[in-house]
This record gives sequence, structure tokens and C-alpha cells, in this order.
Amino acid sequence: MTTQPTIGARDLIAFACELAMLALLVAAGHGMVSGWRGWALGIFLALVAIAFWSQRMAPTAARRLPNPQRFIAQVLLFATTALYAAAGGLAWWGIGFAIIATAAFASRLRTDP
Repeated sequence: MTTQPTIGARDLIAFACELAMLALLVAAGHGMVSGWRGWALGIFLALVAIAFWSQRMAPTAARRLPNPQRFIAQVLLFATTALYAAAGGLAWWGIGFAIIATAAFASRLRTDP
């Protein structure tokens, strides 16, 4: 019989940060270009992040990076999201997101296999 992994508060906060990253990328794309092209750019940026995350950082990824390389890649992705947010006129949102997401994932570093 297999046991289900327990999901704690840190895991939920980390998942919320992942969703916030996608929303911020869509908003940043919309801020960079007006009209439907901005929404398209934002969705494209979010899809690129989803593709990278699912290949290298998802718990079920076949080629999941080991820690600490995974944590470094996550921080770089958060910083890149913050830069895109700044380019889209959402600098403070980007800075706040990068700080909170980095702290959330750093707190999981010792418990995340």
C-alpha cells in the first residue's frame, strides 16, 4: 500500500506562489503591449514558465533537478518574472512577488526531496 505525501502549509503557500507567478506574467505581458497582443504575450510568457516548471521542477517531472540546483533555478525564474513585471509597469508587484516566493521556497528547502 502506498502512502500519500502530506501537504502542509508551506506546500500550499508555494503552490500559491506558482499561481501568482503565472498571473503576474500575464499581467506583465499585457502591460508591455496594449490590446490583444499584450494578452497574447502574457499568455505566452506564462506558457513558457509552465513548460520549464513542468519539465524541471514539478514533483512528478522525469528530469527533475536536484536541490540546490532546483532552488537556484526557481529563484532565477522568480527574478525573471520580477523583471518582466517591471517592464510591464508592475515593478513593486514583481519585487514583492520575488521576495515572497523566494522566501516560501527557501523555507521548503530542507523538507523538499
